[in-house]
Amino acid sequence: MTFHEISPIVPYVLRGNMRIRNTENTIWFGAKYGEEIVGIVSCVIKETFVYYNTDFVRKEFRGKGIYKRLFEERDKYVETLNKNLIKAKCTPYSLRLYLKNDFVATGKRKSITYVEKRI
Repeated sequence: MTFHEISPIVPYVLRGNMRIRNTENTIWFGAKYGEEIVGIVSCVIKETFVYYNTDFVRKEFRGKGIYKRLFEERDKYVETLNKNLIKAKCTPYSLRLYLKNDFVATGKRKSITYVEKRI
């Protein structure tokens, strides 16, 4: 998806005290309910690794497997790239799914846990 396509969810992301950035190397994945974007994840392609960024599902759609599916689709895409490392910063809400998907915690700062995974 393009940033323009996921842009209707941006106000929800910002209300959740998260930042959202769109760079030239950002790939977006979105989940729709009808015509409405209800969840997004993204990854940023760096020279030596992939950075997972902006994981968000609207509150009223959480607990329905949307985040897990978005996570899986992003993983499938990243597997097609010629990279061997994925990095991310996790909130307490996203950390469990990252650890369940073979990411390893590498550091912590306040409520953010830094994780990475070799592929």
